[in-house]
Amino acid sequence: MVTLNGIKGQDNAVRYLTGSLASGRISSSYLFTGPEGVGRALTARAFIKALMCTEKSSPEIPCQACAACRRLDSDDHPDMRWIGPENKRAIKIDQVRAAKEALSLKPYEGGMNVCVIEKAHLMTTEASNALLKMLEEPPGRSVIILITSKKELLLPTVISRCSQVRFRSLPVETTRDIIMRSGADLSGDFATYLAYFSQGSPGRALEMISEGVLQRREDVLALLETIAREENAVCLNWDTDEREILLEDVEMLIMMFRDIALAKEGAGPFMVDGELSSSAAYGYFTGYTTERILDIVEMLTGLRKALTGNTNPKLVAQALPGMIK
Repeated sequence: MVTLNGIKGQDNAVRYLTGSLASGRISSSYLFTGPEGVGRALTARAFIKALMCTEKSSPEIPCQACAACRRLDSDDHPDMRWIGPENKRAIKIDQVRAAKEALSLKPYEGGMNVCVIEKAHLMTTEASNALLKMLEEPPGRSVIILITSKKELLLPTVISRCSQVRFRSLPVETTRDIIMRSGADLSGDFATYLAYFSQGSPGRALEMISEGVLQRREDVLALLETIAREENAVCLNWDTDEREILLEDVEMLIMMFRDIALAKEGAGPFMVDGELSSSAAYGYFTGYTTERILDIVEMLTGLRKALTGNTNPKLVAQALPGMIK
């Protein structure tokens, strides 16, 4: 398992946690905030290992060989609890109560108990209130780490009782390197494309690969080519009306049309999608004026915002071809 000094692209978070370990000033509760897939959970595991290692030569670097390190690597350390939403829906009060009971026990092997609550914003109201009581009166010698990408959904009183550790989107080059090292069968151009498309989230990029995002890109290009050939694109429908897929499609379209605008202005080397220029859709839409292309980008950006609200995705699927043509 990676150690804190092996975490990429999160220098501020690592510096803060390393400083806490070196000084011995460990908070009873932490809140790891930031986008999905940028290393929050990985950093939590590295921090916990540094906390619980029994043979470390320095406060922030675990030995990787003692019984505690080995147990943490195999997720069977008796003093460690990791909870998340049941069936990907909610974290319930029973889970928080069970965590409190476990944290109240005397540690089996180390000097403390640790609990991580992943996707903490999915706690029910009852679970949040139970957690608040636990944060107000930490049980025994324990450390609680909350991980969330939506801090605004947590109770303000929960937030105020935690030491916040902020994570950010990774630089494109760092994200690209992580994608390339993951073993995914991708060209450098597609890895760069995914680094941009995932907004600097290696975890999300790898998830997208498993979900078939590159095939979806080919499908979107094919749809663009169909729209380009049709005399009356208003009569066409997009091939999906599922909100999440539509959102990804709109993101792809925004990137594609921005690339086309860059190419028209002589900035082709700065295109995100290096493979786009070989498509028939690219050949067609480069015939548009730059102003027209930027108008499409603006409309698509508005459409993306509407899709995150209460807009009916079926209506978006019906309107999308006509907006592009």
